[in-house]
Amino acid sequence: MNEVPDGKMRRGDTRAHLLEAVAGLLEERGIEAVTLRAVGERAGVSRQAPYKHFADKGELLSVLAARYFERLAEEMISAAEEAEGTPFGRLEAMLEAYAQVALASPARYRLMFGSEVRRRPYPEVHEAARGLYGRLVGVVAECQETGKLRGGDPVGLAALLYATVHGAVDLALARHAGEGEKGLGDPLAIVRSLLAHLSDGP
Repeated sequence: MNEVPDGKMRRGDTRAHLLEAVAGLLEERGIEAVTLRAVGERAGVSRQAPYKHFADKGELLSVLAARYFERLAEEMISAAEEAEGTPFGRLEAMLEAYAQVALASPARYRLMFGSEVRRRPYPEVHEAARGLYGRLVGVVAECQETGKLRGGDPVGLAALLYATVHGAVDLALARHAGEGEKGLGDPLAIVRSLLAHLSDGP
């Protein structure tokens, strides 16, 4: 069973069944296979049932993408809590968790950052993405306060880190980063290298 990311599936909860169904279609057959009709059939509900819970396919995908952003944030926070006690150690763990989750679930990653939800008016996905980014900015600011990262605008520095890990993952998933080619084969190594360059501490 492809449980939706919030882990709150309940018997008889049609909305949760629909989200579970779209998650399964996405993982197994890609976003092209996701239609409200296919989702309804997979969930075992009537053709009209999806429209009682979601305005259209865009809203359904946006809600799912928002939950994936929330799950990603949880994974990053969990990694930070398990890392060494310094802000810099937490930052490194968060960025590595981002890359690992994305590489392990490319279909989810492409949904989260794809055109299917990026231009939609539904706010859930954008709010969840901002929440994730805000946590990253906070840890960057902590690193600056302790002198481990050079000073300046923490938002700008977080943007540099975020763009780097995101771009490295994109290259890896697109197979443009061959093993060892131009030093782009390992997103985690790229993250560590950038942090080393930005670090002001030993």
